[in-house]
Amino acid sequence: MAGMIDQLMEVLSEQTERHTELVGLSLEEKDAIIQNDTDALQKLVNLKNMVITQSNRLEKQRLALVKDIAEVTGNANDDLTLADVIDILKDQPEEQKKLREAGNRLKEAVGQLKEVNDVNKDLLETSIEFVEYSLNALRSTISPEPAEYPVRMQSPGGNDGAGTFNTTS
Repeated sequence: MAGMIDQLMEVLSEQTERHTELVGLSLEEKDAIIQNDTDALQKLVNLKNMVITQSNRLEKQRLALVKDIAEVTGNANDDLTLADVIDILKDQPEEQKKLREAGNRLKEAVGQLKEVNDVNKDLLETSIEFVEYSLNALRSTISPEPAEYPVRMQSPGGNDGAGTFNTTS
């Protein structure tokens, strides 16, 4: 089981690295939003998607390891949490400490990512509101009524009715 715990700590460490990387990319994304740099924003979104894919792969590994640990320890609960795994290691205080620290680092990285993403969400919502406001202002300057012309125009030769456009009924 010690090997599984080591693997779990490695996966948690890699997950922390991916989340920390996402924090950095999200901070860059914030700057791109503020500067209205759509090219940079698109590149950052693509990079974030790649890191998220890696993070999802690591999460599947973590879940598989926790399930294996549950089976080895005879724990009927397939949904063990990290706290449960730490409790299982009550006879190994050093391993408990390492696992707890790895979990805390991941939790901190996830918290930072949430904070930055919340700021980015607010910035994007503000940008969308501004675009909607601008579109509404633009629409209000455009007259919804068709232009009306006089029923009869006098032709240059003085003939009333000649060259007339009848646009109204």
